[in-house]
Amino acid sequence: MSEMNERPVNQSVAKLLQLVSVLAASRTPMRLQDVAREANMPQATCLRYLNALIQEGFAGQDRDRTRYFLTWGICSLGDRVRARQSLRVISGDILNELAAELGLGICLVVEHGMECMYLDCLYEPETMGYTLMRIGTRTPLHAVSSGKILLTEYSETALDRVIAEKGLPALTEKTITTKAALLEELQRVRQQGYALDNEECELGLRCVAVPLRDYSGKAVAAISAFGSVERVTDGLLREKLLPALRTAAAELSFRMGSGFASRE
Repeated sequence: MSEMNERPVNQSVAKLLQLVSVLAASRTPMRLQDVAREANMPQATCLRYLNALIQEGFAGQDRDRTRYFLTWGICSLGDRVRARQSLRVISGDILNELAAELGLGICLVVEHGMECMYLDCLYEPETMGYTLMRIGTRTPLHAVSSGKILLTEYSETALDRVIAEKGLPALTEKTITTKAALLEELQRVRQQGYALDNEECELGLRCVAVPLRDYSGKAVAAISAFGSVERVTDGLLREKLLPALRTAAAELSFRMGSGFASRE
């Protein structure tokens, strides 16, 4: 099929998705003319798409049949995607490419039970010598770079709850162990957009992490690169690690629907 033949189809899909986004952003059912205005399309075109959505069970009308809304049927699409494409599945190719490009250990981390849980880890324990980064392993949020990323989404009340239940144990002599120091560190992480672990989890290990954002715009996971303090220098961090991690994070966040957050 030629590019010229493909273009009308692509435009139609784009218009349909734009209409869905308009309806999703509204707290109440919308009149046809309002939907058409917000979606920037003729009312006749808008009505045709709305009828198609109604026919498929993804939209409906109020009792007076004058206003339109999305049904929860649209949620079933997201549920099916999440059920069949876990974060570890959709990130596998990117993490492997990142590990090959950087030649360092790579981790994918989420929060579970007020701790970091490693969903994936790519490195060779026998040659690198580090023992804590294993799939399924859990570590304290405050002591690792990925955990600091996840903590940036916590309110101070939620942070107090973590401290009350989990404490701020010292894994090394460099671990942050006070609330004041942790708050200062989290503010720095928010401002710079990445987090560091300078031998705070394991002596001799330096790690940098960046956030992965989902369709809500929140940092719900993190990817990190780690290696020896001798190898992970400030120069390497600035010139190679952060650009590579941010590129990978942008692609993964896109796969997690982060683009929708900007449309709210």
